[in-house]
Amino acid sequence: MVEIIFVLFLVGFTIWLAKKYKEIAWVIAIAFVLRFSAALINLYVVTLPDAGIDATGFEHNAWLWGKGSLTEATSHFFEYGLPWFYSNLGSLVYVIVGRSPLILSSISVIAGVYCVVLVWKLSIEVWGAHSVAKKSAWLVAVYPILILYSSITMREVFITLLLLYGMLNVVLWSKTRKIINAFIALMAFSLHILLHPGMAVAGVLFIGLLLLYYNKRFFASLIINSSINVPSFLVIMFFLLLGLYISIYSASLVDAIGYGSWLRMDTLVDRASIMYTGEAAYPSWLIADTPMQFLLLLVPKLFYYLFSPFLWDISKLSHVLGMLDGVVFIMLFLLIYSHRKYITSNPQAFILLVFVIFLSLVFTIAVGNFGTGLRHRSKILPIVIIIAAPFIYRVLFFKKKKVKLE
Repeated sequence: MVEIIFVLFLVGFTIWLAKKYKEIAWVIAIAFVLRFSAALINLYVVTLPDAGIDATGFEHNAWLWGKGSLTEATSHFFEYGLPWFYSNLGSLVYVIVGRSPLILSSISVIAGVYCVVLVWKLSIEVWGAHSVAKKSAWLVAVYPILILYSSITMREVFITLLLLYGMLNVVLWSKTRKIINAFIALMAFSLHILLHPGMAVAGVLFIGLLLLYYNKRFFASLIINSSINVPSFLVIMFFLLLGLYISIYSASLVDAIGYGSWLRMDTLVDRASIMYTGEAAYPSWLIADTPMQFLLLLVPKLFYYLFSPFLWDISKLSHVLGMLDGVVFIMLFLLIYSHRKYITSNPQAFILLVFVIFLSLVFTIAVGNFGTGLRHRSKILPIVIIIAAPFIYRVLFFKKKKVKLE
């Protein structure tokens, strides 16, 4: 009964979203149907790809910690570290409704549906063309990998949701320079620490952009007008104090989230080599023995992260699905490269591209398996689609036409 009520609530929420965003009402409806159908298939018919050990592990721990009282559930928070915070949240759900993988999967479904809405909003802010935004939303709504990670009990869809919401506010800040948008973006990026600390580096990049802008504004005012720009001064002082705090407590903070070995060069190479495991491991020639080799191999590793598995890496059927995803990434990046002048001339699109490249390099350092790489690159896929969307002239049922970009 609880599951039926919850599903009806999700259907009602989806209808509300469709009414609120009438221009993409059908996109929202199809996104929900595809994701909820995938969740049902995974739970009651056949286990979907990548919905095995990790997904069942997250759900099992949520039940293990949530089958008692609320106090007992909260006592297990961060017991296994930040990577298991998703299970901690799931345990709170199970305390209230009892064990129900369907409800936990349904929460992922609705998060995936809202990602479609955020893609539509972000695309409008970047390109100013509703036709392009609708195309972006359709692609995200029907893309198989995004449907998969929006229908299973894993963190990916929530990480993507926070990234999209953060990038939406980054773009809004770039257009309006409102501090509130910068603050919201930083909060969204900071919340990644609780789900996947590696994604939180997007906040580091944004802080760098903020410092560049407000330093330029501060010194321009000081030199040209012989006056102090107070808002710029306050922003600069805030980040300087924040940097001082982090520099003093950086070791304990990094160790607390379990990423200390990734930030020390003496352990980075060994830590990265451990990731080359399983049937989907990268070729052995990509394993570095020294820091210099590690740096030299970053470029080929970047290509493997974004576009693998390649034909010569295929050893079983599931790898073919990964290869098809890699082909899509190749096509999207070829579109971006061939239209780079248009993209770099659009400040908002260029910002998105900078974040995509930066995050790709970060994950390139840590990933040594194209199965894991596929999972991680799915997080940036909606943003890649937004950047390339104006130049996709014929996808599915879209007619070939030139799009007027504002």
